[in-house]
Amino acid sequence: MASTPVQEAADGPVLSLFNKRLRALKKKYNRILQMEESIAQGKPINKEQEEVLRSKPFVSAAIDELEKLRAPLSSALSEELDLTLCRQPQPQPQPSSPSVSDSTENHESQEGGDGAVEDLLNLLYFGSLFDVKPQVDFTATILSRAHERGCCLTYDTVTDEATDLLEDRDLDLISMLGGLLVSWPPHSSLSHKNALQKCIEHTKLWLSNSDSPITPMLVSHVLFICLLF
Repeated sequence: MASTPVQEAADGPVLSLFNKRLRALKKKYNRILQMEESIAQGKPINKEQEEVLRSKPFVSAAIDELEKLRAPLSSALSEELDLTLCRQPQPQPQPSSPSVSDSTENHESQEGGDGAVEDLLNLLYFGSLFDVKPQVDFTATILSRAHERGCCLTYDTVTDEATDLLEDRDLDLISMLGGLLVSWPPHSSLSHKNALQKCIEHTKLWLSNSDSPITPMLVSHVLFICLLF
């Protein structure tokens, strides 16, 4: 059943996008089941339908993975929201000069938040660096990503939303930004320490909705704030 605007507003932009993707996959899976019923009844299918039919294992696996991730994602977003609300300054009845202890606490809270971001980036950075898959897994991963990319572009053309259609370039930019946040640049002379510092700088610029260009030498007209979800 499609989500109502009220439900989407309650879920927030992240879960709304997540649920939209899950609904699209389930819709495609239902079409595949209908095709299988047609085949069982002796009805012919065209080449395009055959291609869709062959994607059944990928679609099923994607649905299963998204359904498993929804509850943890929802919980993580709630925790992040609570943490953000806790960090917001509380209104004071009367203006007063901050005490030394208040300044120290605010500074420590800011450092704690930055430290959590850096710890997470360290994990993602080295997890990506040390991820060596067998050739068969690598091939399957590339095929799955190519399939997801095609599904995303195709789904965007059949929605009724009055937005610009996604293009390959949009997905390339998202992939590029993701690499800048958690990966060591290939063929780079940077040490891991300096590469991690670059990852942290890029992450903070993105989180702060910076209007700085992502990579001035490559796509100077694309800003961090342009790649919000």
